Amino acid sequence: MKDDTISRQAAIDMIEKYFNGLPIAVHHDMLAMIHRLPSARPGQRYTEEELRVFAHGISLSLLSKRSAQHWRYDKDTAKEIEFLERLYDKVSADMKGEQEE
Repeated sequence: MKDDTISRQAAIDMIEKYFNGLPIAVHHDMLAMIHRLPSARPGQRYTEEELRVFAHGISLSLLSKRSAQHWRYDKDTAKEIEFLERLYDKVSADMKGEQEE
């Protein structure tokens, strides 16, 4: 099967360009339907909301570990901080659509 997915933004742009003459309520409803569609990115495993929750949890964990490091340095905690920073960067990239395939 041929992959014929398009980005959500491309669909919105098409509606705005070609169907702009429709009554405003119809135009608005069409755009709302597209916004509710799930992502067409084949590699995306998580929803945007799930990624935001992951990022929030990681940032809270980082805050806690950095605070602990401030008061008493620990080599294992330093490694955990490095891991969490890399994980946060990966989740942030996924949120921006830079997910590796």
